[in-house]
Amino acid sequence: MVRARTRIRQQSRKNTSSGSLLVFALAFLLTISLSFSQTSGSTQASEKLKTTLCSLYKDLNSVIPTVAFVLFVLAGVSYAGGQFFGAETRAKAISWSMSMVTGAVVGLLIVQVASVLISNLAGYKLSEVCREIK
Repeated sequence: MVRARTRIRQQSRKNTSSGSLLVFALAFLLTISLSFSQTSGSTQASEKLKTTLCSLYKDLNSVIPTVAFVLFVLAGVSYAGGQFFGAETRAKAISWSMSMVTGAVVGLLIVQVASVLISNLAGYKLSEVCREIK
């Protein structure tokens, strides 16, 4: 019994030391990557990042609202269709409808938050990143 306790303590010490080593290594790599990201000599990479973020925002802004609208319509059709059947099918239809509405709302929230995230990632206003957006 005493040997088992000693063995468990030794293993927990090994796990703790390897865990702290992993945290230290990740912190070190993060520090190195942040120091390299502070160099200001790469304007071409900065412009490429702006272009990519702009196209990402335009894609999100064009696709997600359309999909959200379709999900709202399908949720209504599913809910109404489920009312014609028995209790079990009605419960499933209500569950499907709520899932579709939830997905649509989350998609619309993503579109709203995307402009803030892209502005923060680029370090500029969204209108400066995407010249087409006002």
